[in-house]
Amino acid sequence: MVKHQPLQYYEPQLCLSCLTGIYGCRWKRYQRSHDDTTKWERLWFFILTSSFFLTLVWFYFWWEVHNDYNEINWFLYNRMGYWSDWSIPILVTTAAGFTYITMLLILALCHIAVGQQMNLHWLHKIGLVTTLITTVVTMSSIAQLWDDEWEMVFISLQATAPFLHIGALAAVTALSWLVAGQFARTEKATSQMLMFTAYLAAVVALYLVPLAISSPCIMERKALGPKPAILGHRGAPMLAPENTLMSFQKAVEQKVYGVQADVVLSYDGVPFLMHDKTLRRTTNVEEVFPERALEHSSMFNWTDLEKLNAGEWFLQNDPFWTAGSLSRADYLEAANQSVCKLEDMLQVIKDNTSLILNFQDLPAAHPYYSTYINITLETILASGIRQQAV
Repeated sequence: MVKHQPLQYYEPQLCLSCLTGIYGCRWKRYQRSHDDTTKWERLWFFILTSSFFLTLVWFYFWWEVHNDYNEINWFLYNRMGYWSDWSIPILVTTAAGFTYITMLLILALCHIAVGQQMNLHWLHKIGLVTTLITTVVTMSSIAQLWDDEWEMVFISLQATAPFLHIGALAAVTALSWLVAGQFARTEKATSQMLMFTAYLAAVVALYLVPLAISSPCIMERKALGPKPAILGHRGAPMLAPENTLMSFQKAVEQKVYGVQADVVLSYDGVPFLMHDKTLRRTTNVEEVFPERALEHSSMFNWTDLEKLNAGEWFLQNDPFWTAGSLSRADYLEAANQSVCKLEDMLQVIKDNTSLILNFQDLPAAHPYYSTYINITLETILASGIRQQAV
């Protein structure tokens, strides 16, 4: 019997096949190459790296402004006419795009590490360009519509900069072996010198960054500034439904410096608290008075306003993602909140708490159109709150 000896045997390289297959759809051995990466593919690697840093900044932005998600929801509510938590799809989309770009960058770096020629698949190129364009357009839109929020991002760096710096040092250190491998494989002395100089400059810059960091996390206690005065916007809207009695009680419990409230006058002359022109967002007016849901809130008598629930929307919509953290007692209390009189709120905050009031303009057909400010002032004076606190 004649035994046939195979001419050549190749060991399976599953990890390498997955690496080149996922990145460039090159699953077969004959499709892979150790040749130098083409200039065109180097350009795509540069675009990929730039997209990574851009999406990293964008993801950090949305992660850090989570306290102000309500602001963007408000902006879209005023534009679209109905309330929805848009922060969740935006954050999920941003996280998905960042994860996708990060995965591609890791695969590209692995190609460099094992000496494989990079050849990004055309579907990934479409996905990369789509992610890049979407991020640029969205960042430009936010910069125009919500430009003051970028200041909050820079302020947040005072707390996160030391930790981001440690992460950057770890990443650059981890890349050192990759740079060393490329340095050894590069034949031209000019390229080696350029690579060494660029990496050394990055390392030196990172080690000098702490000189520019001013963070309370690494400052001595005596060097810290005074605690800022905290104002409760519509009470404590993260702990209770906004502009309700419970909201202002929670604000006082948190020892805020002052509170802000929005005042409207009912059709029969009772000052109450409401921010929106209609009652749709923060009450169940569509259930109790469906035919009047679009009317201005000031066109309701107080006896009608008392029938409305002003707390269930807070638990259903959960605008600040805090409803789940409420105790059982607070949850039940929030669900049972009603529209709050200005008089009742003043009794809660009149001791050692400042007050900022926003007056909402009334429709011309309102019976107290010309005197509502005087009526509100009379209510404030009768409450006993210090005049200098208002």
